[in-house]
Amino acid sequence: MGNEKSSEINKRKYRRYFIMALSLAICLSAVSAIATKAISDLAVSSCFRELQDSTVQYAADIRTDIEYDLKLLEVIADNMTKQNTLLPGEKKELFTLSKAGILLDEIVLILPDGRMYADDEACLEQLKAVSYTEEAAAGAHVSGRIEDREKPGKFYLYYFVPVVKDGETKGLLCGIIDLDTLKQRYTGQLAEETSFQLLEGGSGAFLIDSIHSELGNKVNFRNRTAKKGYGMEQVMEDIEGGNPGKTAFFSRSKQEYIYCVYEPVGINEWMIMLGQPENIVLGDAENIRFILRHFIIFETTVFLLYLLFVFWEIRKTFREREKELGRVQYILKIEEILFNAARSTERIGEALSIIAKKHSAQYAFFIIYNENGTEKMYTWGGTAQDVKDPYSKEDFPVLFCQGRIIYYDKKEMDAEGVAEYQKLRQLGISSLMSIPVDDPDHAHIGTLGVANMGQRFSSTELLDCVMLSFSMAVKNIISFREAEEMGIRDKLTGLKNRNSYQSALESYENNTDSNFFCIYVDADGLHDINNQYGHEAGDNLLKTVAKVIKEEFGNEDTYRIGGDEFVAFCYAPASGQVKQKIRNAKKRIEEKEYHISVGMESMKNKPFIYEMVKQAERNMFEAKRSYHEDTGDIQNIRGMNRKLEKTLMEKRDLDVFRSVLSSKYLGVYIVDLKIDTFRYIYIPSYFDAAAEQAGGKFSEAVKIYVETFVLEEYRQPFLKLLDYENVEKRLNGGEEPELLYRRPDGVEIMLKIYLSPEYGEGCWESIWTFEKV
Repeated sequence: MGNEKSSEINKRKYRRYFIMALSLAICLSAVSAIATKAISDLAVSSCFRELQDSTVQYAADIRTDIEYDLKLLEVIADNMTKQNTLLPGEKKELFTLSKAGILLDEIVLILPDGRMYADDEACLEQLKAVSYTEEAAAGAHVSGRIEDREKPGKFYLYYFVPVVKDGETKGLLCGIIDLDTLKQRYTGQLAEETSFQLLEGGSGAFLIDSIHSELGNKVNFRNRTAKKGYGMEQVMEDIEGGNPGKTAFFSRSKQEYIYCVYEPVGINEWMIMLGQPENIVLGDAENIRFILRHFIIFETTVFLLYLLFVFWEIRKTFREREKELGRVQYILKIEEILFNAARSTERIGEALSIIAKKHSAQYAFFIIYNENGTEKMYTWGGTAQDVKDPYSKEDFPVLFCQGRIIYYDKKEMDAEGVAEYQKLRQLGISSLMSIPVDDPDHAHIGTLGVANMGQRFSSTELLDCVMLSFSMAVKNIISFREAEEMGIRDKLTGLKNRNSYQSALESYENNTDSNFFCIYVDADGLHDINNQYGHEAGDNLLKTVAKVIKEEFGNEDTYRIGGDEFVAFCYAPASGQVKQKIRNAKKRIEEKEYHISVGMESMKNKPFIYEMVKQAERNMFEAKRSYHEDTGDIQNIRGMNRKLEKTLMEKRDLDVFRSVLSSKYLGVYIVDLKIDTFRYIYIPSYFDAAAEQAGGKFSEAVKIYVETFVLEEYRQPFLKLLDYENVEKRLNGGEEPELLYRRPDGVEIMLKIYLSPEYGEGCWESIWTFEKV
């Protein structure tokens, strides 16, 4: 199920990568298209700017030339008025002044009676249609386009300047402009591809047209097809209104689009229009687009090849990742299963089943062993099972070797050790793979392996990657056992501790056997030995006493319940046998130059367990007092008697109170929040040892406790309670801080903190209770 989901996720990733790559290719093409369009637009804009500049310049030139010629005719007319007659003998010189004009081809003098005079009288015929009266009344001006009467298709322009003397028009000067000459003047310097057109805005008649051989009219524009984004109707409106503008239209004569700019000349509503064909306008752009198109094709080809390569690499990578992910999931699953193997060793079999399936193996096994041989062997072969009599190192040394082995056939196995592998084959083993398991300190602690694999493996990699999980599982099992031992045994002597003692009293309470005895032992002189020789000497005393008591009365029912106090329980047919054991113990201890005081009581005399124990304790105190009397310590005997009586009463009451607490509480402490010291009402031995190690500092003792007896996920909130200032603030606010946490053995404990009744000025004590849930 997980693999199918992972495969589907990967497929979605493939599709996403493909869509991303395709989108990138589309974006690249779009960017290229936009770039091509931008280049074209830039070329068109540049063309329009150049044409605009040229059009403005040509308009200015034409206007200047016309104005110059008109001025020249006005000067001639003015000179004529200063003469007595309009036809002086120097008439020929007058007409030759046309040569001084810019556009003038000929000058003609027209008199009111219709007579005309010119240097070339051939031109007079075409002026016969001129109305002297109308032209004279119009003043100095330029005519529209006039066709030659004798030569159809031949057109002229005329300057008219009246000759006025004494307020009366005496004649009319007419300057003739040949439109062919005009065309040659203004188009001679143009590039061959550039079109030049000059037309009359009002009539629409063309004066110059470099595109067509015949002069047409602006109405021809209406039939032309405008390029997208332009309109010929707008061109017509601009020409008629004398407004500048630009356009692009299809030229049938050139069979391509022409980009044009038009500008008013300022003479007779004339409009000048310059244009360039599209192949010139977009020539460079087209070259760039050609290069760009081929570059895009090349780029797209390379990109597609790269995409295929990347796609192949991604697929390869995802296959490897799927494989790696499967391996990680396999590792995490084993780790998750083995996390609680310390509490439930059945989980080891569950983990072995996964390993077997991963190797297509029929069997999987995990051997935990010590220096002398196998301690435990777990196998899976369809169902998990504990092997109660595991194979020994002598029978199968290969399973205990510190190297990795992979055997697939009989020859390989026989080559290593015929006898050993014959035994394996008798057990149905045909192929074998195993690795050594080391602890974090690199000590060899076990072997992990599979047998009868359904496929061949070139390495032990799949076993190696879970080796650490099995190593940690073994460590946790050992730590869990040690923690259990710490909870029930005294670390110094190895005897069961006070916790075990309190629990045992509950079980002994229902005992009705009159042959059940309690032996209460006190190690005399411990305080003096500690003061005189040091705690190490005192520890030697306690260990000696514990060893002797354990050997005499057994390990199962022997306890160290206090600093120098021990209690043992035993069954005996008669009290004489118990007394003999006591005498043996005292003698052996005295041989070590130590002394013990012993009290004994039987269930026959005290049928209730607590009464029997208290009576044995009283008997021990009596023996202790006798010992001091015998040694001559008389000055302390009376005080000790009173002290012993008081101690017995207080101890009895406190033990009764503690026996009630022990069933519910694991510890009760009075903690000074200012100086971090504590007293206890009830304390387990393991916390007593932690407190001693911490030098009496409660917070340090708690930290030691947390490291060993609190699961990791609860440690941080636990340690936050050691912020005494915050705890004090919460207590003063009426809050009673509490924390529910769990030990590695699964026991849940509620820690609660209360204000001490004595809390106040000069007293900062709080009560900490650890309650079983």
